[in-house]
Amino acid sequence: MTGWSDERIPIGVAPSLGEALDSWLERYAHRLRTHTVDFADYLGLPHASVRRMVRRLTEGELELLERRTGVGAEQLRAMTLEAFGGSLVRITGPTRRLRAPAHWRFYGTTSRYCPACLAGNGGRWQVHWRLGWAFACIRHRLLLLERCPRCGKHPPVLSGGNHRMLSRPQACRSLTERDGRGTRCGYPLTEAPAVSLAEGGAVLLSQAGVNAHVIAEHRSAAARERAGELSHLGRRALRNIGARPDVVPPLARDIITACGGELLAGAAAMEIHDARNVAIGTTLAAIATDPRHPLHEDVFAWICLAPDREMGELREHPTRYLTNWKSAGPRVINRILAASDSQLTLKARLRYGTATAEPAVPSLSEADIRVRASKTPGMLWPSWTLRLLPPKSPHQPRIAGLRRACASLMLVPGGPAGHRQGARIMGNPHFRSNLEALLAFVDADHICSTLTHYTRVLDTHEVPIDYARRRALFANEATTLLLDENAHWRLCKSLGTRQFQQVHLYRLRWQLRRLLLGADPQPGNHAPAWTHRFTYRTHPEILAFLDEQAHRNLAAHHITDEPVTWEPPPHWLDNIALPQPPVTTPTERIRALLTPHSTARDVAHTLGLTVHQLRLLMEIRRLSAQTRPHNKGNYPRPPHQGYLVPDRLRDLYQRQGLQQRQIAQLAGCTPGIVKTALKQANIPLRPRRAAGELRRSVDPVWLRTEYHDKGRTVADIARELAAPDSNVSQLLDAWGIPRHPPGHSAPPAWQPSPFASLGVPLSPDMERISTRAGALEELRTALLLPGFRTRRAAALTLGIPRTSLNGRLKKLETAAGFAIFNHRRRPVAPTARGQALLDEAQLLLQRLDTRSRPRPVTCSSSPLGTIHAVLGSVP
Repeated sequence: MTGWSDERIPIGVAPSLGEALDSWLERYAHRLRTHTVDFADYLGLPHASVRRMVRRLTEGELELLERRTGVGAEQLRAMTLEAFGGSLVRITGPTRRLRAPAHWRFYGTTSRYCPACLAGNGGRWQVHWRLGWAFACIRHRLLLLERCPRCGKHPPVLSGGNHRMLSRPQACRSLTERDGRGTRCGYPLTEAPAVSLAEGGAVLLSQAGVNAHVIAEHRSAAARERAGELSHLGRRALRNIGARPDVVPPLARDIITACGGELLAGAAAMEIHDARNVAIGTTLAAIATDPRHPLHEDVFAWICLAPDREMGELREHPTRYLTNWKSAGPRVINRILAASDSQLTLKARLRYGTATAEPAVPSLSEADIRVRASKTPGMLWPSWTLRLLPPKSPHQPRIAGLRRACASLMLVPGGPAGHRQGARIMGNPHFRSNLEALLAFVDADHICSTLTHYTRVLDTHEVPIDYARRRALFANEATTLLLDENAHWRLCKSLGTRQFQQVHLYRLRWQLRRLLLGADPQPGNHAPAWTHRFTYRTHPEILAFLDEQAHRNLAAHHITDEPVTWEPPPHWLDNIALPQPPVTTPTERIRALLTPHSTARDVAHTLGLTVHQLRLLMEIRRLSAQTRPHNKGNYPRPPHQGYLVPDRLRDLYQRQGLQQRQIAQLAGCTPGIVKTALKQANIPLRPRRAAGELRRSVDPVWLRTEYHDKGRTVADIARELAAPDSNVSQLLDAWGIPRHPPGHSAPPAWQPSPFASLGVPLSPDMERISTRAGALEELRTALLLPGFRTRRAAALTLGIPRTSLNGRLKKLETAAGFAIFNHRRRPVAPTARGQALLDEAQLLLQRLDTRSRPRPVTCSSSPLGTIHAVLGSVP
């Protein structure tokens, strides 16, 4: 209070802490035994509206009240809603009209009240009771009241004029019709029954949280965000209670009961923002956003449940109405995205980042995505691919397609581009097969989380290579690359190698284009087979020559500030919880294992890696195995294995009488290798046939039956007779046996049964099947199929092209003469007769593998050797 002056009222009434302006003026008028309207006239405010003054005081009103009452300006402003204007209430223009606030549609034209507070402070009405966020009295643990229990109206704070003044300021001042005239209600509001709230209960805790984080800091951005969360989630909770009372969780029912009622119905379902509804909604929203509460996830999921529809199939977007949640703030939206992760497609999970701890609404433009594409090669970097691959997988083929799919999918997170558009931007066609290759070996959750982290890291760092420019310059294979063939020829001569023929130049250009692009030039899932040998064992001087030629090509296009190749530094991923790749092995140890005679499989087994992980690791560290000496015969050869072991070879050649060509087919190599093995084992070679011996040893009737009646080919009969094709053709012409017409379909080629020497009687079906060329390969493939969901899934997992797998099964079933598998059942299962055949094949192959341990010798030109490497053992 200021000092007394001539204009000051002789009688003073001090405002209490937190009291509203109209309550203070009403008490002042009551102290002077008058009405508030008359008191305002006496103060010099004859036409002023106290209802508007309690919202905000004008400068004239403030100066007059300060001068007449002696109350300071700051204290007068504290008794109005001006401090909350623009945040918790909206007061417009000179008229001081109240508009709907941003949260909880409580306009503040009336006041809630606590009867215990009115009784304890002499009827002083608090200014914060006019806020929509005030619903409980923490001091007295009561739910605030809205109306008078007698008249059912909102009790006014002011008595007004022209009516009889009430003797008690705590009484209800509402006008009612009684005996044909208006009169005051007069109900003692201090005695109004209120709902008692449990101490430490959820409702009181939520009011305390609102007081601390919304009302006390209402100007801060954090308070606005918190208010948006509570009000939006609270309103949705009220709608769900009214629309779906049958699915209301028990915790919500307990809160409704604690607030003095049963389930909301009727008008309450329309979100009437009285103290009870606000208390229920805010409390449920506070629980849903409190990570310490044990049921916060369940309550949040129930609040997010749409009131008019259930969850459906996989969706491309988290919700059609995601923009409606904007007022709830980014934290709630992120939780909605995270909660909808299981309901989204792979593309949507990547776009919104729902598989990560920080999902977000897409905000990037197409231009931003193209900038990211310029930072990304057409195939994912090998170091990042190692982080994505499973720790240990028995089959990981199609790595090239896997890396292409990752590079394409990295354009999806946070932007408008889809996976197909991303593939076109990256120059990666055949996206469907690439994606199948990725999903066959990597878990979808791991893909979504890891690739999203990769894109966020990439967006925040700079990359020294413009891969978009590289693709524009070098992706077209018709574009000629600069390659100094003379320098390469001189280098090969100095190294003592003849790898300067046209096929080697083609491969060299292929590798050069790969260096420049950071990806394979060809868009398929598989790199050519020769690239694996080239990258595993290439002389360091050849690699240096390739780097030099790559620099020449870049300089020809005026690119001098970019390295040829680049890998993201490891510290970029230090703050991301990703599986550690197997890159901790020292480089020197790996280099020591890459000897001239080591194979990729042996080195990978020693290091505990797969072959593909070893190749990626060598690509990261620019390693290559030591090249073998080029002087023929001056270095020790590895010992023969499998069918070419001396004892096994002697049995096949001498005791069983097989020809070199037949042994080569069993061993998966060429006849020349078999001949060399016979010489090294000191096994004498059988002499060549004498002139006319073949004609004397072959029966013309037998030849006519085999060729003409059975339809066998000359090559097949020659293979059985261990004779050249031309000799058999001469016999056909000499004995007048007519040749096959054009388009003749021959039966499968014959070969000696590989099971003949096991001493196990063969069934007629197995006897017929095993004498066909390729029978072992087909049987081993068939044994791997049972248990897979489909043949397509089996092909993806085994790394066999679907056409090849289906062709093997068709040939096997055609030779058997019956269906081995029931192709209409899932998972794949054999028929009864097929199961008996597979059981027999299992026994025979186990005995054959135990006896001979068939492992193909090093023979790069033999496709059968590759098949043995893939299907060398059957569990």
